[in-house]
Amino acid sequence: MSTVEQVLKSAGRERRAIGRTRINRSALLSFHGGAGVFPCCVRDVTNSGAGVRLERLNVLPVEFDLSFDKFRTVRECRLVWRDADFVGVAFGS
Repeated sequence: MSTVEQVLKSAGRERRAIGRTRINRSALLSFHGGAGVFPCCVRDVTNSGAGVRLERLNVLPVEFDLSFDKFRTVRECRLVWRDADFVGVAFGS
């Protein structure tokens, strides 16, 4: 099998080292410095990060907070990648 055939065959496979748990859960984003609170939807999650669908949010800082429970608890996040309104984030420690 040629290299091109191998790449095409594997294109649909998961390439992440850690499997993600698919969820469809509402959450809230908050920017450092109190720039507001914005709704979002977390689509998949691991202990180290998440895939987040943004809602009506065109600009996103590199660092922000994410909460599933109206900010009783907060996860610090760092933007890793973005594709339109879907972003990948890494959780801080």
